[in-house]
Amino acid sequence: MTATQGQKKILKTEIELFITNKVKELRKANNIGQKKLSLELRLSISFVGRAENPYSKAKYNHNHLNEIARFFNVPFSYFFPETHLEKDCIEEYLEIHPKLKANYEKMMKKHEEKALKKLEEEERKKKEKAAAKKKATSKKK
Repeated sequence: MTATQGQKKILKTEIELFITNKVKELRKANNIGQKKLSLELRLSISFVGRAENPYSKAKYNHNHLNEIARFFNVPFSYFFPETHLEKDCIEEYLEIHPKLKANYEKMMKKHEEKALKKLEEEERKKKEKAAAKKKATSKKK
């Protein structure tokens, strides 16, 4: 867990928290404990507790959600908002995970450098072609 000014840092994005809360509401409405749901998902007995903890990295994946939907007999879409969230969850995810953000930025820098080199190479070839054309034209005269 990461500490921020003496407080714990939430390690889930808004959409991850939304999904987690939908599972938790469903679990509580059906009077199912965390341990029971963990066992139904064939996971460690503490998984659901960790998934419900906003300061834990543990989260449900699509396979888990499908099994939870089957277990509670609800549609898969039950776990998602009716429309998209306004928050940029990718940016939020990268802020929560600085190493991934650094890797992404490094990758983008390489991509931009490669694109710039390609553009420069194309410009160089155009100039060479124009110079060769000009030279050929001047020889004809």
